[in-house]
Amino acid sequence: MMKNGRTLAVVAALLGLALSGCQPATGRLTAGSSAVAPSPSSAQLAAIVQAAVEDRNGTVLDPPAAPRLADGQTTAAYRAKRERDLRVVALSKAGFKSAGFWYTSFSTTVTVESIEVTGSEASVHFKELTEEYLASTANGPSNVPSGYSLPQIATFRASADGWQLDSIAPSVRGGGMPMSVVDS
Repeated sequence: MMKNGRTLAVVAALLGLALSGCQPATGRLTAGSSAVAPSPSSAQLAAIVQAAVEDRNGTVLDPPAAPRLADGQTTAAYRAKRERDLRVVALSKAGFKSAGFWYTSFSTTVTVESIEVTGSEASVHFKELTEEYLASTANGPSNVPSGYSLPQIATFRASADGWQLDSIAPSVRGGGMPMSVVDS
């Protein structure tokens, strides 16, 4: 029994050492540091943008979908703006619902048009195509979606935790923006 315990401990220690070599090297970025985080992959940034847009669009549903982005994938500034935006969307949603309408589902496609990385900041220019399905108290759920296409810019910042989403903003102003897109 003792021999098995020691063998397991040695195997676990060796496995831990082997696996630690598979982890990417990360360094702390500090203010004034000349260290630059490794360039993010376009697939990594696109996946975060897709999740962020779906998180935002899900807030209009009744009930809203749970967010998919972890705090480590976004900056404190992004999270603070999202909290402010959620209040605006909640008011719009309440007004919309009091008129007898609500969203039942949506589908979103994000198409990345370009990515620019400069030092510890990255910008992703993308187009969001979203279709939203409505229901009304008068007619029930509709099979015909309403939709919009919106060009936007997502800004990322490098941190010790990797690349974090800092903001998403429409790259054009005005127009009939849906309540899920809050323009500040």
